[in-house]
Amino acid sequence: METIIKISPSELSHELIDKIQGLIGKKKNVDVTISLKEFDETYVETLNESLEQATDENNLITFSMEDFMSYTPAKKGK
Repeated sequence: METIIKISPSELSHELIDKIQGLIGKKKNVDVTISLKEFDETYVETLNESLEQATDENNLITFSMEDFMSYTPAKKGK
């Protein structure tokens, strides 16, 4: 069964959560998804800048497996 409930933020309340919990009952295999259709413009700009930085080859750091292993702290007890 799949149900989509569309509400405005002002409608989100403890009572609504209680009703959703009542609908779900004791089922164990349940996914609840919250989808925002509007974004804060500053957030979107910051996210886009982060994506650009992540994909810029000038920001990449590469090293060999040996360098990685020497950088990684040894596990305690070994």
